[in-house]
Amino acid sequence: MSVLWLLLGLLALTGVRASERLAEIDMPYLLRYQPMMRTVGQKYCVDPAVIAGVVSRGYPGGNLLVHGGNVDDGVRVVQDTGHYAPTTWISESQLSQMTEVLTVRIKEIQRRFPTWSPDQCLRGGLCAYVGGPSYVRSSQDLGCDFCNDVLARAKYFKRHGF
Repeated sequence: MSVLWLLLGLLALTGVRASERLAEIDMPYLLRYQPMMRTVGQKYCVDPAVIAGVVSRGYPGGNLLVHGGNVDDGVRVVQDTGHYAPTTWISESQLSQMTEVLTVRIKEIQRRFPTWSPDQCLRGGLCAYVGGPSYVRSSQDLGCDFCNDVLARAKYFKRHGF
């Protein structure tokens, strides 16, 4: 299948179906990090599937942003084919840092909205993770694209062993 046909197929999908398809594409890449995600998840009391959802959203399809020198804006996308690639592109400390920021955001939301359910706090934390702590002002702000996408991917990963 050509890349063009793959992209056209993805463009036809929307919402949860699109998120699940992207998670499916990312699954082989993320499997190498599963033990690390479990360790970090235990440390911060965050489901590894949620961590996988955030990583999948940030590094889609195994494409990683690396410094590219003086080329255009200095950033290139590198496709990880699995051949001769380092076994770890994301370190445990990077996963820990990302997860710690997420847990800080979730705790900020819990303090600001003590009557919210754990699900609402997770959603608020994810929206604040990408939009900043002041992004969430009410329960109306819990439907941000990042949050919906990450949670749809996380549910897919959970169903497939994360």
